[in-house]
Amino acid sequence: MKILVAGAGAVGGFVGGRLAQAGRDVDFLVRPGRAKRLRAEGLRITDGTQVETIDVACRTAGELTGPYDLVLVSVKPDALPAVADDLAPAIGEDTAVVPFLNGMRHLELLTERFGGAVLGGTLRVVTQLDPDGAIRQFTPGGQIEVGEVGKTPGPASDRAAAVAQALSIPGFTVTVSDDILAAMWSKWVMIATIGAVTSLARGTIGDAAAVEGGAAFATATLDEAASVAASAGHPLDEGALTAYRGLVTAAGAPITSSLSRELLAGGHTEVENVLGDLIHRAGGFGLAVPRLEAAAFTLRVHNAKAAATA
Repeated sequence: MKILVAGAGAVGGFVGGRLAQAGRDVDFLVRPGRAKRLRAEGLRITDGTQVETIDVACRTAGELTGPYDLVLVSVKPDALPAVADDLAPAIGEDTAVVPFLNGMRHLELLTERFGGAVLGGTLRVVTQLDPDGAIRQFTPGGQIEVGEVGKTPGPASDRAAAVAQALSIPGFTVTVSDDILAAMWSKWVMIATIGAVTSLARGTIGDAAAVEGGAAFATATLDEAASVAASAGHPLDEGALTAYRGLVTAAGAPITSSLSRELLAGGHTEVENVLGDLIHRAGGFGLAVPRLEAAAFTLRVHNAKAAATA
């Protein structure tokens, strides 16, 4: 299966690099500057003590020719409309497009553009892009779910099964979901809760749980996010809610989020994709989500200051 990975940052670079390392036929769609660096230095993945260098094939927008079997999309949300334009030559009649972005807005945009080529997907990895261009992994491997979005929940399609097989490489757990939209909403609830709590705490889940009212605050934040999913028609089952309650109130847990890590590092955060869109949908349902709004306010102010400094 010929695979194109749009984006070579913390997520796309990590997954695509591991795919290439496992012998998959992978190209990266990147901007000229990133392409130049990858061609000169290779794609580097570090765990803090060791650096792996992987030779990868890069393409810029003007260099794409012919369709790919599978296109994985993992770019910054603000770049997605332009990247969708760039991807057009790579999308053929039998191409499967799987985005790995947070929230739901990206799925709507890509489906509007590429129709039935688009599948749903969730990805759980803990990585970040360092200033020197290396990808830092905090935990090895990851978990991937894929599934059809244009059908009622039910058995996996042959296409989804083929995509899962292509992505099944050492270190990754890959499954086909019979209700990928529910899986995407569930992940969104989780990352929004952890992102809001750790950003407001400017620390870990364990830091928040250690102070008076911390566990109650985290639980209430989870309830806010879960109420939006339920109103959208994708309620979390009690098993998932129980697991998430334990996760976001765990004493001593070193859990952070990409939002809080970027906040503490002084970088731009994806507040609108993770929290802003969820808050907007909550407003449409008439739901009050004051804790999510407080976290979004904090991150928006931070982004404005970071942009002014830059």
